[in-house]
Amino acid sequence: MFILYADEFGHDGIWDPADPQHCHHPLFGLAGAAVPGDRCRDFDRGYLRLKESYYKFEIARAAVVKGTRPERFEWKELRNRRDRRFAVDVLRLVERVGGHVFAYGQVKPVGMAAHKSDALYGRTAQGLLDAFEKYLRHRAGLQAGRGVIVLDRRDEVRNARVLASAQSYLFSAGPGRFERIVETPLLVPSEWYHGVQAADTIARTVGAVFRFRATGEAGYKRTSTELGPLLDARAYTLDDWRSIFVRGMPSPSAPPSCG
Repeated sequence: MFILYADEFGHDGIWDPADPQHCHHPLFGLAGAAVPGDRCRDFDRGYLRLKESYYKFEIARAAVVKGTRPERFEWKELRNRRDRRFAVDVLRLVERVGGHVFAYGQVKPVGMAAHKSDALYGRTAQGLLDAFEKYLRHRAGLQAGRGVIVLDRRDEVRNARVLASAQSYLFSAGPGRFERIVETPLLVPSEWYHGVQAADTIARTVGAVFRFRATGEAGYKRTSTELGPLLDARAYTLDDWRSIFVRGMPSPSAPPSCG
């Protein structure tokens, strides 16, 4: 059994660097890590120990100010050397537990007049389902090669749309299309699940590395240089297929950066 913990990277809205209202992120996708079921407890506890080591002061402050337990504390930044070192250790944790990094997304066209965020998310989730099924089939000799996807939840309306899209995709597929994924993706609150918190760290790394690869923005160069090779190394590779895939990469006509 394998569990794929995943979260969003980038932004699912319109990308237009000339418009301050739509100058969020040129990419959108889902990313995280597939972990063998018998190592999920090691992954969970390992992430907690890393978090407590790197963000000891912030965790103590959150406990005093908000009453937040260490397990529920989340760090949402990738802006300095400490954050990058933390991300490096999270990727190394994935390796130690025998897992692999997954990412499925795209470089968004500039100024999509008919852009629909829900449709973009639905297509991305479907792509992740296809990728995970392929991974499970190839690793069928390990723990029977079955798996489930656990995603960070969104708001209730968007949760329902994502689930409806994913369930329809799974159940409308022809015989034999999805034999390894055992359930419609589970949407959970990240503060209760360290696997999803780790996926958030990985997704933020994917978003920064591939943003630099797509746009060459100087602000993301150091993150790409320091984390990109390690991120690539944790992808699962099968012939010319990789578990990290961002459509439109590399792009000779990449969208310009904000500003």
